Amino acid sequence: MTQVTADNPLGILAIDHLEFTCDNLNSPTQEIFYKMGLGKTFIHEESISELYSEGQVRFLLTANNDPNSHSRKYFKKHGEGVSKISFLVESAERAVWEAHKRGAKVIQNLKEEKTEQGIFKAGTIQGFGDLQNEFVERPAQYFRPQFTMVKTDPKKRPLKQRVARIDHLTNNVPKEELRKWVKFYTNIFGMKVTRYFDIKGAKTGLESEVVQLANGQIIIPINGPSDNSGKSQIQEFLDLHKGPGVQHIALTTANILDTVDDLRERGMNFLKIPKTYYQDIPSRNLPIKEKIEDLERLQLLVDGDENGYLLQNFSDTYVGPLFFEFIERHNHNGFGEGNFKALFEAIERDQIERGYLKV
Repeated sequence: MTQVTADNPLGILAIDHLEFTCDNLNSPTQEIFYKMGLGKTFIHEESISELYSEGQVRFLLTANNDPNSHSRKYFKKHGEGVSKISFLVESAERAVWEAHKRGAKVIQNLKEEKTEQGIFKAGTIQGFGDLQNEFVERPAQYFRPQFTMVKTDPKKRPLKQRVARIDHLTNNVPKEELRKWVKFYTNIFGMKVTRYFDIKGAKTGLESEVVQLANGQIIIPINGPSDNSGKSQIQEFLDLHKGPGVQHIALTTANILDTVDDLRERGMNFLKIPKTYYQDIPSRNLPIKEKIEDLERLQLLVDGDENGYLLQNFSDTYVGPLFFEFIERHNHNGFGEGNFKALFEAIERDQIERGYLKV
């Protein structure tokens, strides 16, 4: 059944993988992938890239010393972070052609390569900031040319409850570019705006629009500062990253209590939530089954309505200013809107403690 529709003109099936750039493959980013239960599944024949996977989550760690390569240029300018989003598509040729027709800047025209598993096809367009968007068409059990499969990774330590897929991918852009990049995703990818937020903390704020494909396979919140103080948490990311970038990656789990308990035992740190947040939960009339003391122990946030709820939490920054979110959904497709103010104010407190914001 074709995936190319008016709501999905590029024929996108899923996020194939995210490419992280780093200085060398012994980067701390490799260790955070291992902490999250991922394992090495493919390696580049020249040892410049390694793919770490678990379920549908695939992170490509690249340390290319070629000064003309995109990953090295990205690292030199921004440091460690996501330099490329690769989308699995029904037809790479059509995706590149259609994106160009809709106004995208093509960075790499379609390339085809015959392999033992079948034909690999890929093409690339410019995304927001210096990030690139790649369209990939490949055999099911094959990654890409010049990569060899790793049968077992002795360093892999699966979590008690593994992460399953990328739930959403949040981008930060300057205040004046928010609408520009919303239009980029709606005009070129055919995504729809499904939510708008204007969040105010004690001192700063942010605006956010969520764009997504109709089939829900790709969900991208886009954040921008909503004030001109120059000291918001979004602006801090833009300053540290030296421009727009992927702020956080949300990963789904079927049991967030087990997942986060395991991650904490492995030394992963998470945002601290005030005790008053948990004291207020009973008054919100959410249909949660978990014990509030367990949520507080693991510093989990909860949001929802009479029909369902979600549990979520946010790690410290681990890849430059990028952090990870873990999320468990129970018939609720929101983003924790009811948590935004508590979350925003918790981040502000951290900024004040670090001296970034002045009291």
